[in-house]
Parts: sequence; C-alpha cells; structure tokens
Amino acid sequence: ALASAFQFGFASDATGELSIKRSPENGGDIIFKNRSELEASFSDESLHPGDLKAAASTIMVEVLDKLATAIKADGDATKASKALKALAKKLAKNKRKKKKR
Repeated sequence: ALASAFQFGFASDATGELSIKRSPENGGDIIFKNRSELEASFSDESLHPGDLKAAASTIMVEVLDKLATAIKADGDATKASKALKALAKKLAKNKRKKKKR
C-alpha cells in the first residue's frame, strides 16, 4: 500500500517529484525526484519513518478524495452506489429476521 501511495504521489505531481513536509527542526521539507531517492533516504535514516508515514497518509487521502469526487460526478456510479446501499440494507434486514427465528 505504501509503495502504491508513493507511486500515486509521484504520478499526481506535475513535476514528477514528491515533496515531504517536515519541520525545520527535522531538516525542513525534502523533495524526491524518484522512488530510488526516497528509498535511499529512508535506508540511510535521513528520512524518519514518521515523516514517511505522514506523507503516505496525505497522498492516500488526496487520491481517495479525487476518486470520490469523480465517482460522485458520474451518474452511473451514483446509481450503482444507491443500489448497493439498498441491497446491503435488504440483506441486513433479512439477516435480522433469520436470527429472530
């Protein structure tokens, strides 16, 4: 999942770079031009796991937000979502009925 998040992070940036925000006490923001640079920095411990985790979380949230927006804008996807919710509700209701027996 982490590798996928960073692949999306590199791909979604117009420059093809990945910027990880860090406090000045931790060396300030750092920019990676590719995944190899990121991995090397993590391996030599110049990039803290906490900074990497925070960046991965931010990337994943951005990607999921874009996906959610695209799905909401698609009429067919909205209809499918409503149909799935109705089915889930129906199945839950049937399950409760079976438990009562």
